[in-house]
Amino acid sequence: MKIAVLFRNDLRLHDHPALMTAAQHGEILPIYVMEEGLGTAFRYWTHKNLLGLQKSLTEMGGTLYFSTQNLVKTIATIKEHVDAIYFHRSYHPDHFSRDAVLEKSHPNVRSFEGSLLLPPWKTTKENGDPYKVFSPFYKNARQKVVPAAVKAVQEATFAHITSIATVSSNIESLNLHPHHSWTDKIDVHWMAGEEEAIQQLKVFVHEKIARYKVARDFPIQHGSSELSPYLAVGALSVRSMYHYLLQQAESVAEPFIRQLFWREFAYHILFHFPKTLHSPLNPAFAHFPWQENAEHLTAWKKGETGIPLVDAGMKELWETGYMHNRVRMNVASYLTKHLLLDYRKGMAWFWDTLIDADIANNIFGWQWASGCGADAAPYFRIFNPYLQAEKFDSNGLYQKEWLPNSYEENPIVSHDAGRKRALLAYEEVKNRD
Repeated sequence: MKIAVLFRNDLRLHDHPALMTAAQHGEILPIYVMEEGLGTAFRYWTHKNLLGLQKSLTEMGGTLYFSTQNLVKTIATIKEHVDAIYFHRSYHPDHFSRDAVLEKSHPNVRSFEGSLLLPPWKTTKENGDPYKVFSPFYKNARQKVVPAAVKAVQEATFAHITSIATVSSNIESLNLHPHHSWTDKIDVHWMAGEEEAIQQLKVFVHEKIARYKVARDFPIQHGSSELSPYLAVGALSVRSMYHYLLQQAESVAEPFIRQLFWREFAYHILFHFPKTLHSPLNPAFAHFPWQENAEHLTAWKKGETGIPLVDAGMKELWETGYMHNRVRMNVASYLTKHLLLDYRKGMAWFWDTLIDADIANNIFGWQWASGCGADAAPYFRIFNPYLQAEKFDSNGLYQKEWLPNSYEENPIVSHDAGRKRALLAYEEVKNRD
C-alpha cells in the first residue's frame, strides 16, 4: 500500500501520527505542501527546517518531495499515484473547511491531530458553546487527558515518484528562500531543525524553567522558552512538550503549561469564530475610528517612533525575525492606541517578519492588545512604554542592545497625547454601540 504523507507545519519525525500510521501500514511517499500566504520570514524559516527534515528522511532511505501547489491541488495531482493520503489538520479557517470536504469526498484521504494538545471541539463548555474567557477555558481544558505523544518514526519503507510535473525532490522549486541579505541575519540567531528544537526544549526544561514564571517578563534575561519558532513550523510537537514537562519538571512547569493552553485558547477562538481571520471578535470595533497615517506606520515598522522600548523591539524583530513577548505587547499597544492605527496593519507586519508567525497566535495577540478580541485587555488599558521599560528593563540593557548609538528619543506621538486621543476614540465607539 502506497501512502502519501503531506507535510505542512509539522516538519518532524517525532509525534507525527500521520507519518507513524503510514509507516505501520505501507510505503510512505513524503511530500511537503506549501499553502498560500506564508510570510517572508516564515518562508525562509520553513526552508531551513525542511532541509533538516529532508536530511532525516534521506538517512532513513526516503526522499522528501515538494509540491508547488496547495493541498487541494496536490491531492488532485497525486491521488491516482497512491492508495491513501494522510495529513495533519490545519486550523486556518480557510484550510479546515476545505480539508474536511476533501476528507469526506475521498475515502482514502485521512486527517490526524498533529498541531494541538486537544482539538478545539474537545474544549467547549458543557452545552457545546465555545469559551471567550481564558480562565474557565483553562480550568476545563487542564482537566482533560492529553493523548500521549507518538514515538518518532525511526524506520520505514518508502515509495518514490518520477512522473509528476508539480511534485519534485528539488526544494528550490518552492522558492522559499528570498535570496536577499535580510534573512541571512536569521541564521546568526537561530538554528533550524528537529534535533535543535528537541535540544532547546531540554535546555529550557533543565536550566531555565524553574525561574520562568518571573524571568519570562524581562527581555534581557532570555527567561522565556524561545521555542515558539519550532512550534510554529512544527519541528517540535506541543504534545511532546507537554508530556516532557510533566515527566521532567512537573513541580515548576505549571506557569509554562498555562502558556501552552493560552496557545490552545487562541486556536479555540479562531476555530469557533472564524470571522476573526479578518474582523474583530468584538463587533463594536468594526466602527472604530482608526487613522490612516503612512508615515507613522513606516516609522513604527522601522523602529523610529522615538519611544525607546518600542523601537528596540522593532529593531530586534528586523534583525532576528523574533521579538520578546513583553515587548510585543508594548509595540502593539503603541501602534493601536498611541498611533490609532488599525491592528490589522501590525498583524500583517508581524506575519511577514516573524519566524514564529502562527495564524491563531498572531490574530489573537493583536486583537487582545487592541482590545477587540477574546479576554482582551480593555482598550482603555493603555501600556505606558516608559513605565514598562522601567519595570522590565530597568538598567536599559535590552534597549541598548538593539538601539543604535545615534538613537534620539523624540516621539512622533507622546505617551500623554496618544493616551488622551485613544481614550476619546474609545468613547466614540462606546457611544455608538
